[in-house]
Amino acid sequence: MESTKPLTTIMRNLNKSVKVILKNDARYEGTMVECDGYMNMLLEHVVEYLGDSRTAGYPKVLIRGNNIMYVIFTEK
Repeated sequence: MESTKPLTTIMRNLNKSVKVILKNDARYEGTMVECDGYMNMLLEHVVEYLGDSRTAGYPKVLIRGNNIMYVIFTEK
């Protein structure tokens, strides 16, 4: 089985739908349009959730990589 670095996997999923869960339990769902070597991500067409409650919508959100707990790639 071939090993893949996490950043390589993330870069392969640019311009696709993602769910990003932060360390403070906030969740952002949108389209990942940019990502850098520190895993800072720029999402577009973003919906913010706290728990199961939708709290806001944003055209763009920049998420600092050190706040990310995990990333889920979704199909839309």
